[in-house]
Amino acid sequence: MILQFDKITATLCLLIGIVIGSFLAHQFYMGEIAHAETRISALKEQRATDIATTHVAALKRIQTANARADSLQVALEVTEQRLSITELEMQHEIQRNTSGRACLSSRTVSLLNQRAAAGNTAAGVSTSASQPAENSAAVATDTDIASWANVVITQYGACKARLDALIGWHFPEGVEQHD
Repeated sequence: MILQFDKITATLCLLIGIVIGSFLAHQFYMGEIAHAETRISALKEQRATDIATTHVAALKRIQTANARADSLQVALEVTEQRLSITELEMQHEIQRNTSGRACLSSRTVSLLNQRAAAGNTAAGVSTSASQPAENSAAVATDTDIASWANVVITQYGACKARLDALIGWHFPEGVEQHD
């Protein structure tokens, strides 16, 4: 009977050990799972904070770029208005100070108009600063040439102002630029 009692006791001890071991293992893993869930929650909160911070920073960069673009656009418009006014004033002075005498022969005007017709409109000199000569007998007067130069100077100034605005938008304030 002692032998059978020892088997039962050993079996019971083994079963109790298994139950206690299972319980302890369960508690250990439950603790690990709780720790992992806490860490996951913290990571999710950190990610949400990071995303919000990134969105705020991106919005600030966009607002800064838009403000800089608006400022440059206003400056460009002011420059273009100033150039237009100066062009009109100069055109009046050109009319007052030129005699209308022929400066370029009809052959020279014809050559320049042919080049303009070929696609290089900046080179065309004509009887009217904005229109090419229609007949080969037309000559360019001192008034025409001065008017053309006045228009070209204004167009150059407007182009330079536009390029300066583009360069100004792409470079942060305070960065030196090459002319």
